[in-house]
Amino acid sequence: MENVKQILFVNACMRGPERSRTWKLCQTFLKACKNRWPEAEIRERDLTAAPLPVLTTELDDRRHQRFPEDPRDPMFGPAHEVAQADLVVIGAPYWDLTFPAALKVYLEWASMLGITFRYTQEGEQVGMSRAGELVFITTAGGPLEGQNYGFDYLKRLAAMFGIPSARCLSAQELDIQGNDPEAILQEAQERAARLGADAVVGVKMDYEVLGSDNGMLMVTVSGTAVTLK
Repeated sequence: MENVKQILFVNACMRGPERSRTWKLCQTFLKACKNRWPEAEIRERDLTAAPLPVLTTELDDRRHQRFPEDPRDPMFGPAHEVAQADLVVIGAPYWDLTFPAALKVYLEWASMLGITFRYTQEGEQVGMSRAGELVFITTAGGPLEGQNYGFDYLKRLAAMFGIPSARCLSAQELDIQGNDPEAILQEAQERAARLGADAVVGVKMDYEVLGSDNGMLMVTVSGTAVTLK
């Protein structure tokens, strides 16, 4: 991604800077982003300090009534910041197979018709965020493979918002007896710091049938590597 001017950091690292392993991993990644884009502004939404109210039916009705009158009302802040960011970074621990409830509440407030998504006359849902990517940063005591349901949800929500790419940066198996959690976290921080040219855009796939009996298929994948740091 180029021309990143605004980075949104959604901080759901509920244990705070002193205790949260996820927060440490987030800071390493954000530092790498700042090195890559020195002029970029990092805006933090700290869900640990100022949690949002649960979006009840009454509140949902109120915000839809309020939107035509004042679309810049502070209640639409979560939606506007997601829509206006060039890069969305979400940091949250792996709790109960997904992430803390505070993040789910935030995402419900961010999902606002007319700000982060809209519908065409034909009924097609179209995302309105200008972000090029969403990065989910998490840490887990056990393995994530096959059960990273929080990221699965975020990938689909990113697509709904019009964000074309989503990736997960994780440190896992931190609490398994016999593992070295400090070494695991250090390795994850090194990955965060060197994210470099490991994303590919403009992917093109070609295939060719080979062999005398056409029993072999050769697939060629090409694309352009981009720097995320």
